[in-house]
This record gives sequence, C-alpha cells and structure tokens, in this order.
Amino acid sequence: MKMNKWTMGLAAAGVVTLSSVAQAQDAAAGAEALAASTTLSGYVSTGYKFNKASNPGTDNQYFRAGEGRNAFSLDVVDLKLSSAQGDGAMDSGYTVELWMGPAASDIDTKGNGSHTTNTISLMQANIDLRLSGVDLKIGQFGTVVGNEVYNYNENDFYTHSWGFAIEPTHHTGILASYTVNDALSVSLGVANSTGPRTNGITTRDGGNGSSKTYLAAVSYTLGSGTGAAAGTELYYGLVSGNTDGNSGDNTDYHYSSIKLPELVAGLSTKVTWDHVQYGEGVVNKDSNVVGLYLGYDINDTTTLNLRGELGDMYTAANAATGSK
Repeated sequence: MKMNKWTMGLAAAGVVTLSSVAQAQDAAAGAEALAASTTLSGYVSTGYKFNKASNPGTDNQYFRAGEGRNAFSLDVVDLKLSSAQGDGAMDSGYTVELWMGPAASDIDTKGNGSHTTNTISLMQANIDLRLSGVDLKIGQFGTVVGNEVYNYNENDFYTHSWGFAIEPTHHTGILASYTVNDALSVSLGVANSTGPRTNGITTRDGGNGSSKTYLAAVSYTLGSGTGAAAGTELYYGLVSGNTDGNSGDNTDYHYSSIKLPELVAGLSTKVTWDHVQYGEGVVNKDSNVVGLYLGYDINDTTTLNLRGELGDMYTAANAATGSK
C-alpha cells in the first residue's frame, strides 16, 4: 500500500487512520479497474447525397432513400458503451449503443409508427457470455442475415442496399455461436420476432409472444486442398418468424454469400443473394435480390467500393398487394 506524505502526516496527527486510508485507496483502485474495463466510443455521421428527382416508387425502398436529397445532412450521433469479453472460458462482456439524430427515427426499435417522431433509439443492448466454448449473446442484437449493417462507420457505403431493405435488422433473444475450427463456425438462436422493436412484440397489434423467431447461420472457408478456390468464404443465414409474436405462417429470410479470394492484388469480390418467402396471405410470396460487391485497395488508407444489384423486391408495405 502506497501513501503520499500528506496522507502520512494526517495519519500521524490522528486525523485519519491507516485502515480508513487503505479502504479509500482500495475503493479507488476498484473504480479504476472498472473504468479500465469499460470503453466509451462513437462517431458522428454527416454528408451530402446527390439523388435524381423524387420517385415515389423508390423513395422508401431502402434505408433513408428519400431523406437528405441534394442537401447536406447530419445523419446520426452514435454513442457506444462496452466492456470487451476476455479470452477466458467463462468471461463476459456487454454492449449498449444509442443512436441520436434524424436517422435514429428509421431504425424503429420502439415499434411500428414511432419512427415518425423518434430521434433517440436503442441500436443494441446485449450481454456476452462464454460457456464451455460457446459464445452467447443475450438481449437486443443485430440479425444474422445480410451483408450490410446500419452503422455508417461499419458499412462500406453511405447509402444501403436493396437487399438490406428486405432483411430483418434487430432481434431480442439469445444467439449461441460456436467455432468448430479455423474454417467452420455455426450460430443458432431464438428471438421474439423478426421485427426491429425492442422486446420484439408489437402489443398494439395484439402480439402475445406465442410464436418465436428462429435464427441460424453457418460460415465456412475452403482450405488449401481446394486449389484455386482456396480461401473462398461461404456464408448462409436464415431467419424464420413473424413480426408480431403471434402464431401463424412464418416469413423465411434466406441470405447467402460467396467471398472470393483475391483475383487481382488488392481486389475483393463478394456475391450475395437475398431470398424472402413471405407467409400466407401475401399475393406474391417471394423477393429476390442478387448483389455484387467489389472493393479495391488503392493504398493503405483508401479503398474504392462498388455495388451493383438486380432483382424483384417486395417491402412490408406492398407485399400484401404484390406491387413492386
């Protein structure tokens, strides 16, 4: 135990006792250890987006498609509080992430309809646990399907894809992940619903939680024995459920991707496929979007990214009528 001269002087004069000093210093050390294990991070997203003239048929087809047209915009202020999970067999961690600003209204984690006025939303809040080699994520977390994510600092593109528009984005539940070996990993989970609403049940629509959503994903990397295909990354994800927690026919969200090894130095290539099979009552019961993602490293700090997509897409708003 270390004490400065001033503390020793007070102790000698009888103002404080050595035991009280030791307790105070132990408490401070505990607070410092807690602070050291917790990280506060975040970012601010702002930009300029150039769009062609307004098109009612496409304005609402992908994330914030009709927002900030031909104008500067402040999109979101992101704040994340997290404690990283260690490497131990029983280590734990947590993540809490908030979005503040205009874009927060579009993630709609408060439920259907709140996105019209909501400017603060919970992006994620979950606990990470490890039990016998299985990593558990419990709480609200991102989905297992799709190539793109909400966060601007994690997405290769400022705008989001057509595939992103037809995928679920958030779930409240539990997700178990296990790394079989360096090439193979699998994930299985159960959530309240496919919708983004925290706790996942739209009670205003009569949701009662009698039905659950099921999550599954597998990732595999081809080994050296596959010749020129070695290093190819294969991924498949599935989400099956409904948005209100009621019993009934599920909507199945399938996502597949193939990431090729470098065909040219510095060039990354990924092909994606989103396939959605809607439940009963939908006139046209599927959506299909195929995407091509190219990235080229110009130098150590700059990457040029290109995205192209093709397909038929039905959003929640028009799926019941079958309109595109």
